[in-house]
Amino acid sequence: MLPRRRVLIAGQGEWLEAMARTFLEDGAIIALMSTAQTDLERVLDALGGEQSDRFGQVVGEGCFEALVARLGRLDVLVCMPPQAVAGQSLEACLVAQVAGPGALLKAACARMLRHGGRLLAVAPPLSSPLPSQEHHGTAMAQAALGELIQRLALRAPDRVRANLLCPEGSRPDAVAECARFLAGGAGRALNGQILHLTD
Repeated sequence: MLPRRRVLIAGQGEWLEAMARTFLEDGAIIALMSTAQTDLERVLDALGGEQSDRFGQVVGEGCFEALVARLGRLDVLVCMPPQAVAGQSLEACLVAQVAGPGALLKAACARMLRHGGRLLAVAPPLSSPLPSQEHHGTAMAQAALGELIQRLALRAPDRVRANLLCPEGSRPDAVAECARFLAGGAGRALNGQILHLTD
């Protein structure tokens, strides 16, 4: 019997729940990272409550290390930066959508260099009706995440696969199915790819 995959999922709301459900259905053990306690509790409650194969923590100092220690091993990281909000400055948008996720992706890559793994970033979608400044910030975030993923893909291509999903009007459950594909055996041939998803 193959060992169960250990998956860390960072995200918010319906995106976090859809991704968690998909990997649980696949038999994975999942750790969740969310920016808000109420959001994390709502998702865990929707999944049947915290159990040995599903648990989470709010983003903060030492959160990543604590969750990986509880997982015991990190096989897959799914990182879903938050969408831009109306009135958000370009600087705040890039910090939330690139700087934080970038640090998480790099930390996960370092953990996977010995035994291998999959890094998957899900870029904030461009399709939401935002003013031009927020739309521009999200486009910049997608480009920056694409460059980071391609650098990580080159770091240890024989051990770590890194890819970026860019949803364009895609439903969270459809994105989660694509993530499951990339995290599984069928996705081993894809590395450093920027994949645009449309419904």
